[in-house]
Amino acid sequence: MIYALLMMAGSSSRMGLDIPKQYIEINGKYLFEYPLETFDNNKSIDRIVLIINEDYKEKVKSIINSRNYRHEIEIIIGGSTRQESVFNGLKYLYEDEKSSEKDYVLIHDACRTLLTDKLINEIINNLQENVSVVPALGSSDSICLSDEGNYIEKSLDRSNYYLLQTPQAFNLYFIFKAHKNAIKDNINNFTDDTSLAIICGGKVKIIKGDKFNFKVTTFEDLFIIKKIIGN
Repeated sequence: MIYALLMMAGSSSRMGLDIPKQYIEINGKYLFEYPLETFDNNKSIDRIVLIINEDYKEKVKSIINSRNYRHEIEIIIGGSTRQESVFNGLKYLYEDEKSSEKDYVLIHDACRTLLTDKLINEIINNLQENVSVVPALGSSDSICLSDEGNYIEKSLDRSNYYLLQTPQAFNLYFIFKAHKNAIKDNINNFTDDTSLAIICGGKVKIIKGDKFNFKVTTFEDLFIIKKIIGN
């Protein structure tokens, strides 16, 4: 079984909006619906679970009921941090009596709107021989280490640095145990699941990401998404 967790419990506090950015509408669809539809149309995905803020539970249910999705879209309430929200979703899947040690999970940010079927398939293909897979992009710009953003301390070799994207994919049992160990050890400041995987001894396979698979974080990003999708 291959599961998809769509992370959409964030508050978008950095953008200062009245609503979380995943609920912004473009062309009659909310931002989170674009990657949701991509997962829904992918033939390899068996189950889709949305991790949401409880305040938007009824709104999300209403949206889902108004659409004609191929999958039964499941909903789980997230936590106060992304790490807690991911754990809630993993725990829900892990404790299902139908789950097995051969199951995999793709964890995706709902505001990476332009997710493609091609990227999902490439990730899944690489899961056959890897416990963890992440799409990433090399940097085309020069990179430096800074003293709190004031001065350059030293230049870095950009060929060794990558910008990680989602979906980040894992063996379900492995990543659930990684999150469980983090809770036991009171490690609660991770915003990226590959970091937990590495701490638990997992090797994370890097595959080529997609430049259009960027996360809507700023108003500039939102402007670009609207131009690409059309408004």
